[in-house]
Amino acid sequence: MAKLFAPKILNYAAKKTESHFREAFDNQRPFNQEEEESVIINKKPSRKKNDSEKVGEYIDFEELD
Repeated sequence: MAKLFAPKILNYAAKKTESHFREAFDNQRPFNQEEEESVIINKKPSRKKNDSEKVGEYIDFEELD
């Protein structure tokens, strides 16, 4: 008598397992995702050298004969 129910029990278990995995996969990432993902890249601003910024002292050399 167990031989009669074994295929039905296995079929039921396979369908139940498939539906469980399908639900887990669907909940992980929706198929129709309307929102677009955005990527934000933060860069350091390039440092511009100002003329008012004092770097060093300028020395003019002259040749002596």
